[in-house]
Amino acid sequence: MLRLQFYGLLRLMLSGKEALDLPWQEGDTVGRILEKFQAVETIPLTHKLISEQGILHAGTIILLNRRNILHLDKLDTPVRDGDVLALFPPGAGG
Repeated sequence: MLRLQFYGLLRLMLSGKEALDLPWQEGDTVGRILEKFQAVETIPLTHKLISEQGILHAGTIILLNRRNILHLDKLDTPVRDGDVLALFPPGAGG
């Protein structure tokens, strides 16, 4: 299993849900896990993180085991059983 943790607007959109466990398969990537997540969730959320072109929106932070995927292979970063993905949507404020 792989754990997704939600923060900010994502947590609000999921009625306060803090985390979700998803099945993992050999060869899965961060992008593939987000597709799996969207397949089980009735509220469309991945568009808050990724553009239609498959690029992370500016300000989106996705951590894999506390490491920012921007410093790894972005959405092509491989994941393994037991990994934790923390999802932070873009935010604004001042």
